[in-house]
Amino acid sequence: MKKEKRLTRCKEALNKIWNLNRVHVSKEMSFAYRLLKKYFVNLKIFGYNTGKSCEGWVIPPSWDVQKGILKDPKGKIIADWHKNKLSLWTYSISFKGKIEKKKLDSKILSNPKKPNATTFHFRNQYNFWKKEWGFSLPYKIYKKLKKGKYTVDIRTSFSKGKLEMAEDVHNGKFKDSLLFVGHFDHPQMCLDGLVGCLAGHELINRLKNKKTKLTYRMLSTVEIIGSVFYARYHAKKNKIRQALFISAPGALQKISYQQTFLKNNQIDKITMHVLKNLNRNFKTYDFRRGPIGNDEIAYDVGGTNIPCGSLVRAPFKSYHTDKDTPSGISWKNFEESMFVLEEIVHIFENNSILHRNFRGLPRLSSKKLDLYLSPEKASGIEGYSNSFSKVLLKGIPEITRKVIKQNTHKFNYLMNCLTNMCDGKNTILDIAIHADLPFRFVENYTNLWHQKKLLKKVWKHPFK
Repeated sequence: MKKEKRLTRCKEALNKIWNLNRVHVSKEMSFAYRLLKKYFVNLKIFGYNTGKSCEGWVIPPSWDVQKGILKDPKGKIIADWHKNKLSLWTYSISFKGKIEKKKLDSKILSNPKKPNATTFHFRNQYNFWKKEWGFSLPYKIYKKLKKGKYTVDIRTSFSKGKLEMAEDVHNGKFKDSLLFVGHFDHPQMCLDGLVGCLAGHELINRLKNKKTKLTYRMLSTVEIIGSVFYARYHAKKNKIRQALFISAPGALQKISYQQTFLKNNQIDKITMHVLKNLNRNFKTYDFRRGPIGNDEIAYDVGGTNIPCGSLVRAPFKSYHTDKDTPSGISWKNFEESMFVLEEIVHIFENNSILHRNFRGLPRLSSKKLDLYLSPEKASGIEGYSNSFSKVLLKGIPEITRKVIKQNTHKFNYLMNCLTNMCDGKNTILDIAIHADLPFRFVENYTNLWHQKKLLKKVWKHPFK
């Protein structure tokens, strides 16, 4: 399937879902999951009922809004939930009456650093039992509010519901799973949550006709609390070994990576290798010190012990505001993020330990082997091209080919390293990192050595 058609699916899903009331539990949240399933038909929707608890986290009731209006003393509407779902604090209780400006101030959230934006008040849904209400207003509106009585008309309902989540699975030879995660909540926002979910489900969809060794899962859930429940009740039986959170893949910012707590897991090593060959100046962060914290804390925690990194494009200006709309998405960056995700899977699937079948230095330039990678220039003499250059680039994405063409001076060093490193201890990835060349190029070159029976390749299970 062409990239354009793939992106059309994601764009259509986004436009249908983004503006819905995607809070922890609501009728529109449930509807949003079912819309998602129309585009990614194999995902499974499941959840936990209101009142169920896990590690002190409690599933809240369904919160549904009939009305959320604030009028100034002259009767002018200055906030209307139906026009802006961030204007009413999530999980606000019903309230109808008039209130003086002085008392209203404590019920208004406004950010002077973002004067034109309505700020998302997310905390109420985590503390739903406090029975609070309030409005969010752009600071440019709030600072102009005059003294007088303001009319509040909030009508909401709380009922038993279900905190749902959606899981997409690509089954491999082994049940051992790499989990991708995104959070599906946050009403009327795109980059913060929804776009990451779409990227993860798109990844699973692109694996559909491929045979893999590992099992790959994508979970769209509610930030933190959904992952806490999944980690407790599903991670063990689904054999989740490591995880990667996908954050704002369509933002304008460059991709960065937040490492797992121990910083020494396969997801760290593989992701950082892919990013280095995409952008040599990419940033890495320690666990929970990245630009945005997400669900990694629910997995990479004592007692659960699932190493979880985060692939992040942040901070972005529209974060937690009504400016986070479809128009702010770079689909070029989204597709670049998809490339990173696909490369991560490719390395997990193809990283092998190399065992040599020779003693001493083989004559790689012989007609029989023809594996010599010439230095670009030695003693003033230009190097010569090899007969297998096309094979070295076979199956390699164009974005990686550009990196390879900029690093031809490293080819000869790769050849010389390989004679030492195919010792039954090092993998293709180890050699690629050591030679500072993309995995796919080193993989293609070692495949040639394997074909000439100079070495044996044994796939390395990344979680054993």
